[in-house]
Amino acid sequence: MPRKPGAPLRYREIADGLRRRIEEGEFPPGARLPTERALVNEYTASPGTVRAALGALRDEGLVESRVGSGWYVRSWRPIVRNALKRLSADQWGEGNSIWGVDIDDRELVADGVQIEHLPAGPEIVQVLGLSESDLVWRRSRRYLVDGVPVLRSASYIPDDLAHGTRITQVDTGPGGVYARLAEAGFKPMRFREDLRCRMPSASEMDDLQLAGSTPVVELVRYAYDATGRVVEVNRMILDASRYLLRYDFPS
Repeated sequence: MPRKPGAPLRYREIADGLRRRIEEGEFPPGARLPTERALVNEYTASPGTVRAALGALRDEGLVESRVGSGWYVRSWRPIVRNALKRLSADQWGEGNSIWGVDIDDRELVADGVQIEHLPAGPEIVQVLGLSESDLVWRRSRRYLVDGVPVLRSASYIPDDLAHGTRITQVDTGPGGVYARLAEAGFKPMRFREDLRCRMPSASEMDDLQLAGSTPVVELVRYAYDATGRVVEVNRMILDASRYLLRYDFPS
């Protein structure tokens, strides 16, 4: 029967039904879903329609396909990224990693840390208030939580702030970059974060091992010292399916 104008696509109806069953606990985290053949019979749909429904749920981060085994409800526990709490001086100022707010006792690995001393690009020059001849330190790394790549980060710090500090080394020491800036007399006093959700580039899909059409969150953070100078810019690419972004505002 032809689909009525305005009626939802069949694969969307099936995806909605499976999502509801997952949310209601019929298929808990880690559970195996019925086979594609069983879903074809249950929903009286074509194999292509069922695969499209499962693909939609995969792109939402709800399910995953395991070669030779079938479809499973994703057991990944979202990273709750509490921006205000993790950037508090009470966190990094006491020598703690800002990641400690997000991941509790989960395993964190900074993969492939690269430290570069290079001229600031046009966008960085403008944001940091530098001239084209000025140098910056670029710290690039990919973060893995429980062995899963979740974020790519590239931060830029003016040379006159980072020179002679552990910011120029792979291990920045307790409290990280912000603690070293504070020791140098450029303590971050406030932050701004700009974020947008978009589809990833091919290189980002490969870097974060993204499945299907999973979106990313592009987040740019600016750290300001007491004079209002931008002392660091950090551009991050997050796997949107792995995160819950939380903002607790004081009353």
